[in-house]
Amino acid sequence: MASVENERPVRSLRIGVVGVGGMGAFHARTLAGLGGVDVVAVADPHEPNAVATAEAVGAEAFTDPLALASSEELDGVVIASPDATHPELAIAALERGTFVLCEKPLATTVGDARRVVDAELALGRRLVQVGFMRQYDPAHVQVAAALPSIGRIDYLRAVHRNAGADPRPLERVVCQSMVHDIHSVRFLTGEEFAAVTAFASGPFPSGGYRHVLAVCTLTSGAHASLEFDDTAFAYEVSVEVVGADGDLLTGGPVRATRRHGGSLDVHLGTDWFGWFAEAYRIQDAAWIASIRENRTSGPSVWDGYVAQMVVDAVIRSSTSGRTEPVELPEHPGLYA
Repeated sequence: MASVENERPVRSLRIGVVGVGGMGAFHARTLAGLGGVDVVAVADPHEPNAVATAEAVGAEAFTDPLALASSEELDGVVIASPDATHPELAIAALERGTFVLCEKPLATTVGDARRVVDAELALGRRLVQVGFMRQYDPAHVQVAAALPSIGRIDYLRAVHRNAGADPRPLERVVCQSMVHDIHSVRFLTGEEFAAVTAFASGPFPSGGYRHVLAVCTLTSGAHASLEFDDTAFAYEVSVEVVGADGDLLTGGPVRATRRHGGSLDVHLGTDWFGWFAEAYRIQDAAWIASIRENRTSGPSVWDGYVAQMVVDAVIRSSTSGRTEPVELPEHPGLYA
């Protein structure tokens, strides 16, 4: 056995973060706190964001996101910029052979998501992980681990309540938020969506939509319902899976129960980020571990692309009033 003196030190990974508003700044601070990681550069067109985050983590500040994503000096890039910029930045990093953690959604259109898939297929290896962080959330992980105990899956219900959101058009509600629930169905069941019938409440005078309900048929014939509320009483996410031999339900973060004035109440809060902060930390650490192992694990660009196809079907069905099919292309072997 080699002695400790002969062991080679692990080289620190050089990481850049593109887009350092709230989400990107959190990624930068989280990664900077991991051993063997140096956040060396951050980029944001809004210079105060770039400067503030750079000072917090000891990085260099830039205002050109594409230049940072195209850098050949980085081991990994986190993309947390506005949604529509994700494909261009991810492809730029792919062209340099750089590992990427791209916040969801992968893109805002099916066509742009496919461009990223094609770029990675042309490279012949996976380098991009998409930030569907619920796959790392302890509550979801516990449900996934227990699924074999309930036998055949017949039905999955995903409930997603958002609080305090500004009015959003239907496309943003589904693409920015409901896309998480779409991925939850896929990673928990291992199945694809076959068809979607969706209903939406709106637009209201504000121009926004509040409720979206999608009733979905999966490839096995099982069903899933996705329920989203954009201005609910609190932030809350839950998943219930009904199987042939039992049911499973995620538990939320532990909260104290207050007894006062003849009532019992639990304060859930309105902060979506606090609900999943630990999941983001676990995700970021797993991404760094995968870079060290020179491989990409976790949600792939194919997952991002398929989720975007389901997003498109939900939007089409909500506006057409018809059941819309989800017709997926052949599954590439790279993402088997």
